[in-house]
Amino acid sequence: MDFRVVVSDPKSGKAYQVELKDPGAGKLLGKKIGDKIEGDVLGMPGYSVQVTGGSDREGFPLRADLPGSKRRKILVSKGVGYHPTAEGKKKRKSIHGRDISSDVGQINVKVIESGAKSVEELLGKTPKEEEK
Repeated sequence: MDFRVVVSDPKSGKAYQVELKDPGAGKLLGKKIGDKIEGDVLGMPGYSVQVTGGSDREGFPLRADLPGSKRRKILVSKGVGYHPTAEGKKKRKSIHGRDISSDVGQINVKVIESGAKSVEELLGKTPKEEEK
């Protein structure tokens, strides 16, 4: 089991991708959208991050107001997973629940408490580092 975690830094406006493999990935199981997580799991000591969303392995989005960890077909009129073309239009869409389970592929988080080093130093890769 592994997750792709997208860490957004509201201060700089940049986002960084982190591949999270076992055993760190297991610490995120059971968390929900809105939960706070210690940054140590992502290799960011001293940081605190909040889960803001994500998608499952097939690309269906996680929705904060849908409990559970399974995918369901629900009738939606707005919000995550559906943007209507006309006012009042509704559609039945497949949406994943808000709980993080093993079938989630990507998790979106944002930094809420900063540590000693900047996010750029911890997660950003310069071209020189990639060549080595």
